[in-house]
Amino acid sequence: MARIPKEVIDQVRTTVNIADYIGQVVQLRKQGQNLFGLCPFQAEHTPSFSVSESKQLFKCFSCGRGGNVFDFVMQYDHVTFPEAVAKVAAFANIPLGVTVTPTRQPEDPAKTRQKQLLREVTDMMHHLLVNTKGGEPALAYLTNRGLSQATIDHFEVGYVPADRSLMKKFLDSRDVSYDEERASGLFVEDDQGHLFDRFNDRVMFPLKDAYGDVIGFSGRILTKEASQAKYLNSPETALFNKRDVLFNLDQAKNAFKESGALLFEGFMDVIAAYQAGVPNGIASMGTSLTQEQVGIISRQTKRLTICYDGDAPGQSAADRALALVKDHPQLQVGVVVLPDGQDPDDFIQAKGAEAFAKQVQHTLTPIGFRLNYLVQDRDLTADQDKLAYIDAALKEIAQEREPVAQSLYLKQVSDLTGVPAETLRQQLPSINPKPATSEDWGTPPPPPEDFGQQAAAPPVAAPHYDRFEKAERQLLQLSFHQSAVATRLHQTDFQFPDAVYQQLFDAWVAYAKSDPSPTVAGFIDTLDPATSPTVATLEFEDHPETDDDGVTALIQAIAQGGVKRSLQAVKQQLAQAQQLGDNATVDALLDKYIQLQRQLKTAAEE
Repeated sequence: MARIPKEVIDQVRTTVNIADYIGQVVQLRKQGQNLFGLCPFQAEHTPSFSVSESKQLFKCFSCGRGGNVFDFVMQYDHVTFPEAVAKVAAFANIPLGVTVTPTRQPEDPAKTRQKQLLREVTDMMHHLLVNTKGGEPALAYLTNRGLSQATIDHFEVGYVPADRSLMKKFLDSRDVSYDEERASGLFVEDDQGHLFDRFNDRVMFPLKDAYGDVIGFSGRILTKEASQAKYLNSPETALFNKRDVLFNLDQAKNAFKESGALLFEGFMDVIAAYQAGVPNGIASMGTSLTQEQVGIISRQTKRLTICYDGDAPGQSAADRALALVKDHPQLQVGVVVLPDGQDPDDFIQAKGAEAFAKQVQHTLTPIGFRLNYLVQDRDLTADQDKLAYIDAALKEIAQEREPVAQSLYLKQVSDLTGVPAETLRQQLPSINPKPATSEDWGTPPPPPEDFGQQAAAPPVAAPHYDRFEKAERQLLQLSFHQSAVATRLHQTDFQFPDAVYQQLFDAWVAYAKSDPSPTVAGFIDTLDPATSPTVATLEFEDHPETDDDGVTALIQAIAQGGVKRSLQAVKQQLAQAQQLGDNATVDALLDKYIQLQRQLKTAAEE
């Protein structure tokens, strides 16, 4: 990977306001000098996540994370420093001049082995579908639904026969262990521990992670029976959890930059849309959209269009999905409503690929969709239903703050109900939502999907510092902002008693020498990421302004603290020596103790 020039890194960091970038995923509100919001790294109800625009730093006082904008991206998106710089640069449309290739974190060998196993199974299933006599009925089912061979190959669709021992025989022939077979999710186990194929006589759709690795399967039954589910997914395994998997994400994300994400209800809708020339389709795992999936989508694109079935159940599902995403701070959301209750596959079969491609461009806003949805099951010729609809519709319109959009929605309701738009407008003030307060912070975004990497750190207790360490922290923070203080400490060979603070001071001195305009945000780029929260915390602490005499007082306090720590250590050593009867060591330690007592008295008198 090519190295990004330092001047480009500095340009990106100084050009992008950290609050603007973090504001994509955290709803920030002004409180005092800083901005506050709910921490994106954990679930919380009281905002403890703070952003300082003046310092260009963030700090969470609950989980302990902190740093500059690049630290935020590295921790939130689980990427390397160059990848974080590239993401922030793309946000500001700043060319890097080099290519940054995404890297993958080291993976548990057992997971890698499982992915290799599932890849072999995928190839075997696809072979059974397209190259064997036993797969002909399943292949005919797919071709009758209009899928081409190229599309079947692209999605690696497969087939497993009714024989419930085929998979076991296949893996046994490849020296796959019993424990590996049990962990794969491909089998069910009886009371004696015997394994039988979980999937039988089904068309098989490989389920992949964001990198394109197979992590599970979904099988569709060919002949519907009352006792069997239409679709059967892999159970939860070390690789697969249906709550955080989106079908076709690995392929569709490449088209998100141009078209955003198009969310469908089912796999066949995604596949039919792809064949119709719409490559940005994704789908959840046959269940309602989850917060985890919304989090994944929001980190891949800023635009999401929901395109569920046009019938009543499909529109109800779309309304539930919309409730999850309509107020998401990072997503611009639209809804496609297909005519005549059709699903995407039916629409394509009836009107063709070109008509479908145009249809998905015709989107409703969340409020526009709700105004249509609320009409369902209401008879607007009946006064009671009409009044109920008007009340519900006005509550939706009251959420819109733009006057032009509000007028448009009022006209739609007026056209439906026959009530003049101006009369409807007069009802809005009485149902307008109350202004947001400092306690109304919305719903926190879901924790990020880490694709197998380390989870977010648990909340940490607020640290307590004695007066000596407080002096150390204040002096270190002063050295970041007053070059005279840093020079004074460096030239007098001052040493911070705490090794961490001394290391940070030494690092700051070296950084300040190499940069004509040193900043704490820039300094953080030179540090180990594990140290960034310490520096960020220092910057968020309130320290009084201090002159030369104040600096001298801090140095004296720190010196006293250092002597007191040494005295405490000598006391412990002296107690141990006395217990052991080591008189020579006791005498030496007593001399040292007396010397330290004199030093402490001298430091207190200065």
